[in-house]
Amino acid sequence: MKEKDENKVKFSEKVSLNLRKKWLVNGTKTFLIVAILIAAYIALNLGINQIDLPKIDVTENKIYTLSDASKDAISKIDQEIKLYSYGFSEQDSFIDLLKQYNKVNDKITYEILTEESNYDMVKKYELSEGYYSVILKSGDTEKIVSSSEFTTYDYTTYERIDTTEQVMTNSILALTEENKPKVYFVEGHEEFSSSELGVLNGYLKNEAFEVETLNIASKGNIPEDCDLLAIMSPNKDFFESEVTSIKDYINRGGKIYFSMDTMSSGASFPNIQSILDEYGVSIENGYAIEMASNQAISQYPYVFMPQVSASHKITSDISTDSYMWLMYSARLKYKSDEELENLKVNKENLLSTSEEAIFVTDLSSDLNTAKSSGKAETSEIAAILTKNVDKNSEQSEENKAEDNSKLESKLVIVATGNFITDYTSPLSESYPLSAIGSNKDFVINAMAYLGDKGNTLTIRKDMASSTYQPTNTQNIIVTAIVFAVPVVIIIIGIVVWSLRKRRK
Repeated sequence: MKEKDENKVKFSEKVSLNLRKKWLVNGTKTFLIVAILIAAYIALNLGINQIDLPKIDVTENKIYTLSDASKDAISKIDQEIKLYSYGFSEQDSFIDLLKQYNKVNDKITYEILTEESNYDMVKKYELSEGYYSVILKSGDTEKIVSSSEFTTYDYTTYERIDTTEQVMTNSILALTEENKPKVYFVEGHEEFSSSELGVLNGYLKNEAFEVETLNIASKGNIPEDCDLLAIMSPNKDFFESEVTSIKDYINRGGKIYFSMDTMSSGASFPNIQSILDEYGVSIENGYAIEMASNQAISQYPYVFMPQVSASHKITSDISTDSYMWLMYSARLKYKSDEELENLKVNKENLLSTSEEAIFVTDLSSDLNTAKSSGKAETSEIAAILTKNVDKNSEQSEENKAEDNSKLESKLVIVATGNFITDYTSPLSESYPLSAIGSNKDFVINAMAYLGDKGNTLTIRKDMASSTYQPTNTQNIIVTAIVFAVPVVIIIIGIVVWSLRKRRK
């Protein structure tokens, strides 16, 4: 044993002495070693640059990787689309994103636009240095997207939220999709204004919706091109003339998104209720406090995660892959099943509380009193109501007989509305309620469903959970640290093991 140990020492000493005497002492050979290492390093980098290796995204929200929703939507495109990017270089993360689109669907190609490569196109679109944009073309259809659209902001903290993938995916889909639902946001009753719904409006426009405001009283009717009427938590009752216009809209198969927040005690809106009566529903004033474990903020149980339906298209992906947060939610009340049947209304629940939640109707009571005196029960918060309506009375009986299709009016009703605003909450002082979890997804999915929009992303990247967004270079560095360093350690371990094995 002792002789073996001495042989081991002698072997290691011999290697060390040979290296020092024959190589490191000799300046020429030392220089040669360094030159070989540098050459190997350069050759390795050049080789890697020639190979389009898949990039590994280690960011929490996969900022630099196409989501599955994008891949699924893009893979279905069967027409040629060319993306001309101006102002970006081959090393930019945005170009890597365009490469990912091409990898998913080779009908989508890209070109870095410069004056040298396409002078006429640069002049046509008046592009100049410092300007970053993308021109999307498919046949005679084209769309120009500025890089300023790749970012949205929290309107309270002005922190940046990256929307590059959403904008690009939906801009590509917009070229191939004829149906672009037109949403009219009703105003004139102290509803949430466009400035309070900045995140929502930004996403709707990014996803090929046309958005306008509508004052029904001054307009006199609801335009024929209205695909969806959005009534976002009014604080004043409607005029009777407005109610007449909305009921006419319902009778021609109109689609409505309606929300109402908890009101002060004694508030009454009989004209609004007459509209909801068409669907056999009302909103009971008050608010839910969630008592189920890990479903609410302990100090603020009126801020909670609702139960999300897995059975409807609007909420199925949210139910399995995400979550929502609501605050001060009222609840829905329905007429009897017999009355709903007479109204030709079918209802499907979308959001609710748990069975352990308590609904508070006495707005003057404190939380402790409400908890001790309230009854635990499930409260329904959001639903979709589908109403079969008669065909246009002016249509002839012969045409009615030939037309077997049903004319349906749909209402998505939500007993809270603040969850889609740009206001902050006890959940986060940095991000608005609309940007937390899938709050925005619920509303966008509901509006896409009501507007019969075929292509839409059901889950969008949630940037609200990222307090720091790394650059693409930083992502590469982290990837190198996480993956390259362990590989080097493994290689060193193999070499050491091999040397030790030889000594035996």
